[in-house]
Amino acid sequence: MAKTGGLTTKGKVAQAILVSLAVGGFIAVAVLAPNALQLLGPLTRKSKRDLHNRRYYVKSTISRLAERELIVFKKSESGKTYARLTTKGRHELLRYKLEELVVNKPRRWDGKWRVVAFDIKELKRVARNRLRRELVDIGFVRLQNSVWVYPYECDEFIALLKTYYGLGKSLLYLVVDKLENDSWIRERFSLV
Repeated sequence: MAKTGGLTTKGKVAQAILVSLAVGGFIAVAVLAPNALQLLGPLTRKSKRDLHNRRYYVKSTISRLAERELIVFKKSESGKTYARLTTKGRHELLRYKLEELVVNKPRRWDGKWRVVAFDIKELKRVARNRLRRELVDIGFVRLQNSVWVYPYECDEFIALLKTYYGLGKSLLYLVVDKLENDSWIRERFSLV
């Protein structure tokens, strides 16, 4: 299966369908399928057989999204079938956004530290551990168990993490001008 930017083609179609529903709210299934087909266009060749395969791709993807309870179907009074994004579907869309988000490192550091501090209860231990892994993956350095630091702007990434893991006020994002004894951190990020 073709891969584009880390997601398979089917993953891209699923993501396109979820994005369409997030933006449009309720979308007629008859309208949804052609729009998803247009998004698939650059990913595949354009023969008649490919067109049939793309339609099948979209229909099967819509069915899988419904099976996974990411979308639901509703019938209107006029008999048209509409698809709607569920809460679980919104959560999946956030996951896609997190996977695709790239924190850009500027050529020159602005001299500010980005600090993430969190106090997550034991009941949400899984979310806490996953959050730590996400911070490590992006390049954060641990100052203390629940305090992490990074030299580059990443507020969009942190906002997505807070939403995805449902952390709300349990996680704070700070931008600070000075950290005491930060020479070891500067070395770690090659900012000396």
